[in-house]
Amino acid sequence: MILERIMKRYEVFLAGPSGCLDRASLLARVSVLFLLAVLPFSHNAALKNFALLGMLTAAIWLAAQRRLTVDWRSPILLAIGALLAVLGVTAALGTDPADSFAELRKHFLPGILLLLLIPQVFAGSRLTRLVLAVIGLAFMLRAGLTLLELGTYFPDLDSGRAEGNFIKGFSLDAGFYVPVLVGLLLLGGRWRLLAPVGLLAIFAAMLLTQSRSPLVAVLASLVVMLLVLRQWRPLVLSVILVAVVATYLKVERPEIAQHFASTFQAKNYEGASGVSGRAPIWKGVLEITAPRYLQGYGFGWKKLGRVAMNDGYVARWAAKKSDPYSEAQVSVFSQPPSKVNPHNLYLQIYFESGLLGLAAYGLMLLVLFWQSLKIAWCSKNESRIFAAISLSYLTGHVILGLANGLWLGLGPSLALVALLETVRRSEKRA
Repeated sequence: MILERIMKRYEVFLAGPSGCLDRASLLARVSVLFLLAVLPFSHNAALKNFALLGMLTAAIWLAAQRRLTVDWRSPILLAIGALLAVLGVTAALGTDPADSFAELRKHFLPGILLLLLIPQVFAGSRLTRLVLAVIGLAFMLRAGLTLLELGTYFPDLDSGRAEGNFIKGFSLDAGFYVPVLVGLLLLGGRWRLLAPVGLLAIFAAMLLTQSRSPLVAVLASLVVMLLVLRQWRPLVLSVILVAVVATYLKVERPEIAQHFASTFQAKNYEGASGVSGRAPIWKGVLEITAPRYLQGYGFGWKKLGRVAMNDGYVARWAAKKSDPYSEAQVSVFSQPPSKVNPHNLYLQIYFESGLLGLAAYGLMLLVLFWQSLKIAWCSKNESRIFAAISLSYLTGHVILGLANGLWLGLGPSLALVALLETVRRSEKRA
């Protein structure tokens, strides 16, 4: 009797295609949602691994029952599969294949399982909305904890950015989640009033942490999202709100306003100190990768520092006197390998997998952009909002890649792509 009541209330979540309790699908749903709930938080590898074990078990269970269907003609899956094939080949041709394949597994295994399971066990409006809700609520909690942590460091926010647990990386992570909360707002329902609270908390934390490129990327992604959905009133209101906040900062907090305004000043992109000192790093990555320009060194950027030291690049740069670029390169590339980051997604891909990897990544992005844009612009139902969320995330992803190495597959990015694949299948069947 109790089981029947539970089944009736949560039938969509508990049941499989037949309408009866489906333990394999239930395990998949619980594991996926648990992973998405813990993703915004650091230092919880055990929880993430527990979720991965559940997802892997569910995938094998469904496959054994011949119920794990994959659309092998899907342009989304084909593009991602082609990228993975290229990364596998370049890893095998790299300088440390074992390390490269280990990094590939760690980075892409969660996303591959999400791509397999979400279209299979979260098809339908109520379940796809549930996935978005869990993603959004998890980051809302992170935003609230970040604001509380910022309060404990105030007014010494520099220390907070360097030492904080929830603050560190918050603005970069926001690019994954802001489109989700805007999507929940546009979908309506019970999240309509909660989503604005989350968005205000996120933007407040981003302004306090004063991260320039993430804020620019998020705002650009929202403009694209509202444009493609033809949401003119929210777009105008958003522009007015940004103008009001910018005016307030210019009058009351000119130092913060100047910090953000410097993003658009040409002098910050010139010389060895350009873009916060990244210019010498980028030049060094180009020089190091030139001998292996076609295939790179294999997946995983932590090889960069070792290559720079072992192949004599640091010694050659140190021999150049009175050269600000060389001095900066020696300072950066002589650090421990875990700290020598390319700070540019496209140069990172070039170092890891050469021109082959760049071509495959570019092709994948084109396919994802096209599928997102097509559904967001042409669909007549709520599928367009899910596609617009994906398009918005991809827009921010491309912009953030100019100064940060955030591969597709980090955070909930492949969950958003999996939702895009889910609505693509539903549009195809319609």
